[in-house]
Amino acid sequence: MSTSKFSRPASSHLEPDRIRIARMRRGLTKIELARRLSVTPRTVTKYESGDAPVNAAQALAEALDFPASYFHRAEISMFEAPEVSFRAARRATARERDSAVAAGVSGVEIDRWISTQFVLPTVDLPTFAGEKPKMAAGLLRGLWGLGTKPLPNLVQLCESRGIRVYSLPPIADAVDAYSIWRAEVPYVFLARRKTPERIRFDLAHELGHLVLHGFDSEESAAHEREADAFASELLIPAASVVEYLRQNPSVDELLSVRSQFKVSAMSLAYAAHKAGRMSDWAYRQTCIELSQRGFRRGEPGGMPNYEMSRVFPQVLAGGRSSKVSARVIADDLDLPLSDVHALTFGVELRAAQSTEVTSDTSRRPPTRRHLRAV
Repeated sequence: MSTSKFSRPASSHLEPDRIRIARMRRGLTKIELARRLSVTPRTVTKYESGDAPVNAAQALAEALDFPASYFHRAEISMFEAPEVSFRAARRATARERDSAVAAGVSGVEIDRWISTQFVLPTVDLPTFAGEKPKMAAGLLRGLWGLGTKPLPNLVQLCESRGIRVYSLPPIADAVDAYSIWRAEVPYVFLARRKTPERIRFDLAHELGHLVLHGFDSEESAAHEREADAFASELLIPAASVVEYLRQNPSVDELLSVRSQFKVSAMSLAYAAHKAGRMSDWAYRQTCIELSQRGFRRGEPGGMPNYEMSRVFPQVLAGGRSSKVSARVIADDLDLPLSDVHALTFGVELRAAQSTEVTSDTSRRPPTRRHLRAV
């Protein structure tokens, strides 16, 4: 290992939380893992309580598809499912929520690794606990100098303000998204199974949780409504609706403005109605026409591509001389390579693969490089 910061301390037992995290990440119960290991569920419970002998590492690695060395690593900063508020908590199973949380723990490890190699943008995310959602969204737009114009790529905008945005692996897609503060750093984890417009709204929704609810992770219907109201106002301010749409606009006019704001047509119609720009009758007729055009099931003619990170291409695509790759990160953190890819939007510098090195003395960049997110 190239530095002591990421080394594996000697121990007579495996790290219990890492066993638990790997099991959760694979969506397994203790009983299911016990079957794979040909042991009793009680043995698995003992393993996750700190009584896993070091010679169990290989069997765990084969059962969980994690490097055996992962279980020898130092204690990890674990967070529990109750600490986070899932975007789609009711639709997601406990198995899916656990997998999302476990992926997030690895995401925080990856982020801390990246922070030792690159100078990331400083966190610039105020909290407005107790403020009305729409007011908070307006305040954030003002502080970030966004006015009433359509927002740019929201993933990259968040990154430019020090907010860490990671993608979730497919098994956790059902949770949609979640956010959490760790060591005064805000994190958002996004599933990518919906339309680009819906994912953009999910990210704005999680921003609402971070801004409005801070370290209060209580999951409640009221919090979800507040985050939704914040997201709607952040993406489509009432002042913007008045500025960009005439009274009772046609569906085609609505779709034109939708493309500028990169939101769903239904969301824009709702915002126009709430802002008084569309009468009750016009709103009903618009919804009917949009449904007939297929907008209940998808977003025809919407955003052609998903919004992507700008940080990860710079980290993993740092030029021909770059010594950073998903493989280097995975090896240094003893993580499955597939997990690093899944968490970093699948970004990988193919051109640099031939220049990757494995020597412990030359794998890391010599200095921390500054990243520009926007």
